Amino acid sequence: MLLRLLLLAPLLAWGQPSPVAPWQQQYDKWYWLAPRAKVEAPQWSPDGRNLAYGWSAPTGITWQVVDCQTGQIRPAFDSPKLLAALTKLTGKKVTAKSWPFGRIVPSNEGQLRLEGDKVAWSLNKDGVLSPAEPSVRPNPPATNAQSRILNAGKESLTSPDQRHRVELRDGNAYLLETTPGREVALTSDGGKNALAYVAPVMWSPDGRHFALWREHKVVARRYTVINSLKGTREEIAYEKPGDERTERTPWVFSVTTGKGVGPNEKTLPKAYATERLDWSADSTVLRSEYIRRGFTGHGIIEFNTRDQAWRKLLAEEDPKFVYTFNTRYRYDLSDEATVWASERSGWRHLYAINLRTGQPSQPLTKGPWVVKEIVHMDAPSGQIYFKAVGRITGENPYHEHLCTVRLETGNVVDLTPSDGNHEFILSPDRRTLIDIASRVDQPARTTLRSAVDGRSLATLGVLDTKQLTQAGWLPDRPFIAKDRAGKFDIWGVVTRPFPFDPRKKYPVVENIYAGPHGSFTPRSFNWWNGTHRELASQGFYVVQMDGRGTNHRGKEFHQESWRNLKDGGFPDRIAWLQALAKVEPNLDLSRVGILGGSAGGQNTVHALLLFGNFYKAGAADCGCYDNRIDKLWWNEQWLGYPLGPWYDENSCARYAANLRGRLFLTVGESDTNVDVKCSYDLRDALLAAGKRELFEFHVIPGAGHGAGSSKEMREKRLRFFTNTLGAPLPR
Repeated sequence: MLLRLLLLAPLLAWGQPSPVAPWQQQYDKWYWLAPRAKVEAPQWSPDGRNLAYGWSAPTGITWQVVDCQTGQIRPAFDSPKLLAALTKLTGKKVTAKSWPFGRIVPSNEGQLRLEGDKVAWSLNKDGVLSPAEPSVRPNPPATNAQSRILNAGKESLTSPDQRHRVELRDGNAYLLETTPGREVALTSDGGKNALAYVAPVMWSPDGRHFALWREHKVVARRYTVINSLKGTREEIAYEKPGDERTERTPWVFSVTTGKGVGPNEKTLPKAYATERLDWSADSTVLRSEYIRRGFTGHGIIEFNTRDQAWRKLLAEEDPKFVYTFNTRYRYDLSDEATVWASERSGWRHLYAINLRTGQPSQPLTKGPWVVKEIVHMDAPSGQIYFKAVGRITGENPYHEHLCTVRLETGNVVDLTPSDGNHEFILSPDRRTLIDIASRVDQPARTTLRSAVDGRSLATLGVLDTKQLTQAGWLPDRPFIAKDRAGKFDIWGVVTRPFPFDPRKKYPVVENIYAGPHGSFTPRSFNWWNGTHRELASQGFYVVQMDGRGTNHRGKEFHQESWRNLKDGGFPDRIAWLQALAKVEPNLDLSRVGILGGSAGGQNTVHALLLFGNFYKAGAADCGCYDNRIDKLWWNEQWLGYPLGPWYDENSCARYAANLRGRLFLTVGESDTNVDVKCSYDLRDALLAAGKRELFEFHVIPGAGHGAGSSKEMREKRLRFFTNTLGAPLPR
């Protein structure tokens, strides 16, 4: 009998309905009612006067032309006539759902070019259509967000005047006179203990000095990536916190004396990276950039050829951390001045810096808000375009706005002034822009605006959720509560269960990702938001918020994570959920689950191990559960260098004995982002702590990072939360 039941078990499981089915059915039902219209292929005329665009909807694309001065919108053409003409010219039936072109390019004179990838037509003002060569390119991009670093030097082994040549042999540097051919050994310590002088060789414009790198080479640690499906084992470079790594130092040599000079440790501290060998146009200064090991700062050092000495010119430093990979921006206006991004005020802002003194001549932006990203530097007009967050009191501080600031005055203009998160497309001449603004609870409104003062010129389209709402759909709800200390507002979103019964109490699942490198709560309209709606359709409240320790709210908020990743902002999250329960009485805080991947996986496990009186179940995927095992650059950014006891204090395995709730662990066998040893070591620690019955562990063969998001694993995760937290209960 037992054997018979065991043989039947797979068939019984197969016959059970998949937990994915309800949400998939709901998605299919709402999909046809959801607003999905948007602006397609916007193209401006060369003079910027006219904009042609498509408004894409489920019924097809409607093509429009708007006068950017008056805001008047008109159809680009008579659709029935054009369809007939295209059908005749192509010999194929053309409909409004199958236009044979993908963009319309307006001319200054009012003609339109209808362009596909391989064909094109010209449509004159009288509506006459004729074939054209598909040679006109779309409007070029209007933005350039790249840093610019001036360098008047010449990269070459031979000097600019052709009189000298540098040779690098056996790790040492030699200087040769081209006539009569005399050779001088400039260094003798290369080739020993993995030390070498290496290219590139960068000559000063006057040919009297050159710079190169003095490098101490270290072979990087290797990590074996196994793929059992393919039967392969691949070795990849994978540095871990505390590893010694290759370091290089800039050295400047004088042709006259043959002497080389490098910076001392005070000028150039132990570096994670050094970059750039840049000469000033007058040959007096060589500049180089560095990032400190441990990420406590970055900056510029310089060598002055007049006094043959190095000094630290400009530095962003903090004893905790400087988020180097996010905050760095430098745009040299000349050899004398640069625009520099800095958090020296506690908020990321832009400064005009004197490159001779290293001192700021003026702050270009200031205040308790953040310059999140530089979009474009228009040096000729003296204007910077950037994304700002947190400027508008009372608005979601994560909403992005496009702003400009004048280099001369520091005057900031918000080009997207409405309450919402703004995506945008700037016209090539940067006189107008398309602004797509939405919130989690408000569908997108697309507006043509002036890129001078942000005035609304025309409404290009508005999404309508009426049909979706009539079918029972509700938007995500934004919610605000104070943090652990009552100081900061914590912003988050709530997705209600569907269908919703006010007579029931529902368990809740938090979707977490508290990686300090960003902020992660949704801020734009998304009618589905898969992770949330999948769980909501199974009878869960789903929430997501950004607690202290995450980015884009200023340095104090951010540095809560310093040597403290285990905190995860949980005191803020718990306070937020407790405040939410007061206005959402159907929320059952006795049944709270949590899920996340990567850094969110680590957060999830910390939630159960350190805040297990609140979180009762967790699903964690591919987490960096021990920061000593994960990659160097990410973990040293928050926990520093050299390694200290705080690395062990943040390890999930240390707290394995604390597990009380249920834990669902997944990892891709072939993860190249987070070493799979993180997951295996956590599993072993839980087993050693006697927690075998409280967790399940899934290794997905051949899968990489994020394997827990596969369809199969999502099904199992849904079943896990349903079984662990239970169904909705009567109030």
